[in-house]
Amino acid sequence: MGKGMECEHSEQMTMLMSLGLDGLLDADGKYRLQRHMTACRSCQLEWDAMRQVSSLFEQSPMVGPPLGFAIRVERRLDEKVKQRHRTFGGLAVLTSSLSLAGMTVAAVVLIVLGVVAWYWLGSVPAVHQGTSALSLVASGVGLMGKGASFFLKDLLVRYGLPLVLVLGLGLVLLMGMWTWIFVKRPGSSQRNGYV
Repeated sequence: MGKGMECEHSEQMTMLMSLGLDGLLDADGKYRLQRHMTACRSCQLEWDAMRQVSSLFEQSPMVGPPLGFAIRVERRLDEKVKQRHRTFGGLAVLTSSLSLAGMTVAAVVLIVLGVVAWYWLGSVPAVHQGTSALSLVASGVGLMGKGASFFLKDLLVRYGLPLVLVLGLGLVLLMGMWTWIFVKRPGSSQRNGYV
């Protein structure tokens, strides 16, 4: 082989050279490497360069990490874990607070609208006749129960489907948020990148 030509076995020979430097070549590998290098000048030069670099590494003293390095790394990792716990705990509190607040507001709005509907529609005879069975059931609960029953019946007759869709969408969003928090929480058994 000439000096300008590249060795056609360079990848295989480079692998054999690397194993030879690490002392991991068997007798057959050593024989193949020696036989090839006697015929290939470019591989012989590469072998010499690799041995020089290896000898430089062997002569250089091993330098370890500075004192306290491992302790500092462990503290930083602990802080990151604590921060994740705080973040997900805050999200859990926020979503549960929003859920509770939303249910409370919805209950108050229903009660207020029921009372308002009772006062506005209380004098209309058709309303009394159409909801007499409902009002008899609700009479045991009192004025609030009657108003709520009138309001709910009217609300469901007029806006039943959109109301159910909006409530369903809200429940799906809340379930999605809770599922996401459960899956991404630190320390969960699933592989989520936080453990």
